[in-house]
Amino acid sequence: MNLDLSGKRVLVTGGTKGVGRAVVELFLAEGAKVLTSARQANSELPAELFVQADLSTPKGCATLVTAAKQRLGSVDILVHVLGGSSAPGGGFAALDDAQWQRELNLNLFPAVRLDRALLRCCWHKSVYN
Repeated sequence: MNLDLSGKRVLVTGGTKGVGRAVVELFLAEGAKVLTSARQANSELPAELFVQADLSTPKGCATLVTAAKQRLGSVDILVHVLGGSSAPGGGFAALDDAQWQRELNLNLFPAVRLDRALLRCCWHKSVYN
């Protein structure tokens, strides 16, 4: 690909394995400055690319936002890859309220919290102009 992303500042959640890792590698190959996160420590990525943070908690989101501001200054591109599921098969009707809440806490609320926090502190200002 030739996306010409030189100098772009990219934040990728869940970027240490699978699809997330491929996204990180693509942005790096295209010249972007990248920061990623995961709940578990990662020794395969250079320290300057990685922040250990559990984004299912407000504290984890705050940790990542602080690191993004310090390391990137602001963010041009945000890619949410984090998430997963432990729900049983059977579709939405098979989930009880507690299972729905676990899925929302893992897959929706981290993105909402992180987006709000980034908008307040370090989203690239040209988005609003």
